[in-house]
Amino acid sequence: MCPDAVPGSERVLLAHAAGATGEVLLRAGGKDRPLPMTGGTLRRRALQPVSVTAEADLAAGLTATRAGGGRIAACAQPAPEHWFTGVGAAAEHSSILSLVNPDRGPAVADVTVLGPEGVVDVPALRGVRILGGRAATFDLSEVAPSREALALHVTTTRGRLGASVVDVVDSLGRGPTTRDWLPSQSTPTETSYVVGLGGRPGDRTLTVANPGDAQARVGLRLVTGESEFAPASFEELQIAPQSVVEVDVARLLRGREGQGARALRLDATAPVTAALRTVAGRDLSVAVAGSELASRAAVVLPTGGKRLVVAGATKPGVLTWSARDSEGKQIGEERVEIDPGTAARIKLPSRATQLEVVVERTGAVAVVEVGPPGLSVLPLVELVTTAEVPHVRQSL
Repeated sequence: MCPDAVPGSERVLLAHAAGATGEVLLRAGGKDRPLPMTGGTLRRRALQPVSVTAEADLAAGLTATRAGGGRIAACAQPAPEHWFTGVGAAAEHSSILSLVNPDRGPAVADVTVLGPEGVVDVPALRGVRILGGRAATFDLSEVAPSREALALHVTTTRGRLGASVVDVVDSLGRGPTTRDWLPSQSTPTETSYVVGLGGRPGDRTLTVANPGDAQARVGLRLVTGESEFAPASFEELQIAPQSVVEVDVARLLRGREGQGARALRLDATAPVTAALRTVAGRDLSVAVAGSELASRAAVVLPTGGKRLVVAGATKPGVLTWSARDSEGKQIGEERVEIDPGTAARIKLPSRATQLEVVVERTGAVAVVEVGPPGLSVLPLVELVTTAEVPHVRQSL
């Protein structure tokens, strides 16, 4: 499922990790469109949410993203749960939640909203029913208005749903409105890495949510290319059960302690979710706590500047990346040693549109920073080669 477009990002990009060929089916606005995959990168314009399907060998290893204008978002398989941390519901910072049903039958979701004082009662987000092939969008500034930071837990209780969030920052007449996708987190964790800090100074806001029933204490460490350390100026966060805490880390990251930081490490006494929002000039970007990459990832990318950033290695290991251009020709490859307590930042070929990352002898958290223009952070996840799709048949 590919999310709605934001201004400048009307392109959907598709590629196959192994260069397989065949036919894929794009469904947008209730219309199906078959397209040939020829081993390179396929580009198509689409403003609405897009469902991409394929069969047999082409389905295993098919990757897709939505990109353009210095922004990028993953096209992910529908999942039973999504966590979105640091969403807004005010005039100057708002978020739009989209739920898309790719199947013919109806789907139902419940959305739990957490705020600084605990669970927020939002009747419009309970028992949301979406008919087959339809989508629903919710502007949080309308259904749950609040000036405080929020977090969302989307649970699909029937059928399958794709979920995405567009984050919007409006300077209310003092400058342009900027927006980017807010990536989801698959599950809360006690130790997490927020990777993809970029290099430009700006407003930096760290949001941490504690969905559990006990108070959580959260410490922070900065990860550079050489070391990992706890900054003396950062005080441990105390987060009440089922609540959210927001902290300004701009001064920390632009100060002497933050020089060279490529990732944040969070150590909590209970599972939490986290996101770092950066507003630099006219650009908004969001990096979230990533899931561990244990073997292989593949992603399709736009041309232009981009970097692979890796942190959170559980033990010494090796990462190998390889890049191909839009025709499917390999244009770069490198084998990099990665170690615990450090973060690697690797410049990728600007012509690269297909990237494969293989991790050996360790696990790690990896993202691709896309830009300039601007900065957008794309988390890397395990390459999906098999999946189960619910099927209902008539009983005998």
